Amino acid sequence: MSTSLTPQASAAGAATAPVISTHPLLGVFGVLFGAMIATCTGRLISVGLSDLRGALHLGVDEASWIGTAFNAALMFIGPFSVYLGGLLGPRRVLLASASVFTLISLLLPFASSLPVILALLVLAGLTAGTFYPLTLSFVLRNLPMRYVLVGIAMYAMDIIFTTNFATSLEA
Repeated sequence: MSTSLTPQASAAGAATAPVISTHPLLGVFGVLFGAMIATCTGRLISVGLSDLRGALHLGVDEASWIGTAFNAALMFIGPFSVYLGGLLGPRRVLLASASVFTLISLLLPFASSLPVILALLVLAGLTAGTFYPLTLSFVLRNLPMRYVLVGIAMYAMDIIFTTNFATSLEA
């Protein structure tokens, strides 16, 4: 016995299919901006470490944990964010990460001790690390095919520009 779809059944199935936005530029801009902020944060920590040492009255050994906490968490979350992006969707993972990263970034200036700063930087690294692997896949999935090369170029330019821009921003 063969089961074939009737025109009514196929029309009903098409009605329940997810609707794809025809104007994804705002989402693509937001994701690229998030990747830019993640890159800029890591670079600002590296470039401004001597300023942080002076402001927090830290020695060289103590201050080295500041960059290590952020960067280690950033690298650790990469493979897991790809899995979570496949499981939950990159949009959900990136929105949750951006929200938590924003909250942590607002709390960091009020941290008074090194252990609190390190804990917040680990959490910030875990949230910022989702942007590296998920940004390009989000851009490629949401742009029309004729703009895919432009999206890849924007991603590459975003990372390179931010790395160099952070040095002058810290100065």
